[in-house]
Amino acid sequence: MLTIGNSLSDLSSGFGASQIIAPGQARPLERGEQRSRSLDHWEFVHIAVMPEQAIIGSGIIVSSASSRQKCELSKLRIAFGPSPRVKYFQACESCCRELMPHFPDEGPKPVTAHALRVALFVHAFFPEHIYGTESYTLALARQLQALGHSPVVITAVSPGEPPQMSEVERYTVGDIPVLRIDRNLSPPRNAREEYDMPALAPLLERLLREIRPDVAHVCHLGNFSVVLPQVTEALGIPTFATLTDFFNLCLNSLLQLPDGGLCAGPDARRLNCMTCGILMRRSERPSPFWAALAHPAVHHLAALAGTRLAPLLPPPLGTDARAVIRRPKAFTAAMGRYQAAIAPTRYLKDTFEANGVTLPLVHSAFGIDIDRRPKPPAGDRPVRFGFIGQILMHKGPHLLLQALRLLPVDAFTLDIWGSDKLYPDYARDLRSVAGSMPVTFNAPFTEHRMAEVLSQVDVLVLPSTWFENGPLTLLKALATHTPVVVSDVPGMTEFIQEGIDGFAFPRGDVDALAAVLRRFVEAPDLARRMSAATAYPRTERAMALEVLDLYARFGGRPAPVAGAA
Repeated sequence: MLTIGNSLSDLSSGFGASQIIAPGQARPLERGEQRSRSLDHWEFVHIAVMPEQAIIGSGIIVSSASSRQKCELSKLRIAFGPSPRVKYFQACESCCRELMPHFPDEGPKPVTAHALRVALFVHAFFPEHIYGTESYTLALARQLQALGHSPVVITAVSPGEPPQMSEVERYTVGDIPVLRIDRNLSPPRNAREEYDMPALAPLLERLLREIRPDVAHVCHLGNFSVVLPQVTEALGIPTFATLTDFFNLCLNSLLQLPDGGLCAGPDARRLNCMTCGILMRRSERPSPFWAALAHPAVHHLAALAGTRLAPLLPPPLGTDARAVIRRPKAFTAAMGRYQAAIAPTRYLKDTFEANGVTLPLVHSAFGIDIDRRPKPPAGDRPVRFGFIGQILMHKGPHLLLQALRLLPVDAFTLDIWGSDKLYPDYARDLRSVAGSMPVTFNAPFTEHRMAEVLSQVDVLVLPSTWFENGPLTLLKALATHTPVVVSDVPGMTEFIQEGIDGFAFPRGDVDALAAVLRRFVEAPDLARRMSAATAYPRTERAMALEVLDLYARFGGRPAPVAGAA
């Protein structure tokens, strides 16, 4: 256990046993210790003995790994003398953030410098949409609320979904207030309006004037278009973002080429974007015309013609072609209006920077709150594999089924959890591939059951064919001591230690996946041994505190909405 100083022995030698201050106790300031003028409500220095951390003052957390360092939350600096005693401290108001979980209930309570009103924008939300970005938004909102702030989620019904009774509906998820707009009333009329919809500006401005947020945080720009950061900038609202996928770079959000290959981002001529656009139009607007352009023999030539002739083509074809070409610059400009953005994986951060995004990008991984008790004993039974996620081709459940067909049928079971309503034809094909194998298809489950479900899984398999971005299912598996098998894409491999808590296999390679799964079948205790070494300690609270740090460092402090009443 570490505290002030570098070790517990340092602590006892420097303070003496009688001078160790337990949580809930305090001592007056001693001579030589300086109280910040901006924090003149402080009367004591509180020291709590905690693993790898020391709590100094009200709501200030300082790591104790070295003798002089900077508080991650702001400008707090702490210096230690030759013996591990507090020599002096200086702080500013932005340090004074809530860190309630680090204090016992009976102990000193953190002081709040400012309670923030935070508008969290996300393209879709609970209860109808329960996937990764939506879950991240809800977790962040709950943690901000627990820390004394006032989050509001603004979301949307997508065009084509069941309409609402009114343009804006209000409801709550738990204690989190939600405003949901109905995009059925403002559907895009062309490819340009799918990402740039000026008609949304009056509605967004009206909602923001009503909420009067100190900070806007974009968790996903879909359904709001690049108009949203234009509106927040005009109103003087500091705006931040979490980049949960590649929507801001890529027409299909996946950075995946039509042939299944992976893409580095828009090329200079937008030829790769145009190719994807043609194939997407074939699916969205089935017709002989789009079927002909999307034919494998001609779609590359059609894309080349589209990029070169876009200025000359008449609408609607020319409108769509020009929109595809302009899209990357429109999103680059939109991101330029953010104060800063969060990248949950290092790979995503590197990819956006390689594509010319120059705003401050901070790597901050997702946090997980879940029951972290060890797995129950496995007993004498076949290995239980699991797949949890959307039943979509780029998630790769078909690869998992094909790989399992190469293993002894009595050596494993597989449970698949996910909705078959997104793409019923694909889901039906999966059941056909499963055949008589010991495979069970299960409906989606509510979030509070995740630990229970994972307790029934020995090994979770994530055979995605696209660049995943720190999927929450992966992190929850690790947090519940569930070993994983993942495709070798960097958005997942950066979270595992090969052979310790998981294995990676070449993306899309069924034989290689089967070889990894066979290791668990042939060594029944392998999953149990790996489970003991599998963990993911990062919490939602740690994640939220880093978000607040970002707000503080890049100007997210309370300020009236420009022109608001």
